[in-house]
Amino acid sequence: MPKLLIIEDDLTIIKGLAAAFKFHGFEVFFAESSETGLPLVRQKKPDLVILDIMLPGLDGFETCKKIREQDQHIPVIMLTAKSQESDKLLGFELGADDYVTKPFSAKELIARVRAVLKRSSVQSPLKREVQIGTAIVNLDNFTICKGGTEYSLSPKEHAILKLFIDLPDTVVSRSRIIDEVWGDEYFPSPKTIDNFIVKLRGKIEDNPRKPRHILTVHGAGYKFRT
Repeated sequence: MPKLLIIEDDLTIIKGLAAAFKFHGFEVFFAESSETGLPLVRQKKPDLVILDIMLPGLDGFETCKKIREQDQHIPVIMLTAKSQESDKLLGFELGADDYVTKPFSAKELIARVRAVLKRSSVQSPLKREVQIGTAIVNLDNFTICKGGTEYSLSPKEHAILKLFIDLPDTVVSRSRIIDEVWGDEYFPSPKTIDNFIVKLRGKIEDNPRKPRHILTVHGAGYKFRT
């Protein structure tokens, strides 16, 4: 029975979602703030967190960041009344796996949860460490060590980098990155992909302005070289 943690300050939404997910075979825990929800991440070890952005105290963005500090692997779906690309990009950069914009149906959210859980469960076994130039990538714990500094990878950064590592010296289009990393649930803009590449270059490349490993192929996408 998959365990689900809902962090949402609207009791009406909590009750509706809890009933729907329990009916579909989930074990459900809930909290009305990040202060009560973050301890449950440690205590209950849920398989997925549904996280509202507009929370009292720490908002959903800061809460997502703190969840990622505890656990790099647990999937997070964010609930938001905002639909701006910038808000979604910030959530993904902080480690969110998917976004659902209010108002939504319980049926839609259940489908999203199942899709994200399926993607996270079918990930292929990873080689523990990969050296890329002077950077050492640990794919198990979502970190990159370069020049004595350790950087954390968000789940989306991890998935994009894993795709590149699996396809060395291959031109990977932005649309393929979207299909492989985001699936059918969300369609980020090309600018979103480019922003993730900039962040990855900052963690991997010795000189991000003159990359040697994550190369831009103009009009086609990106090519990865170890």
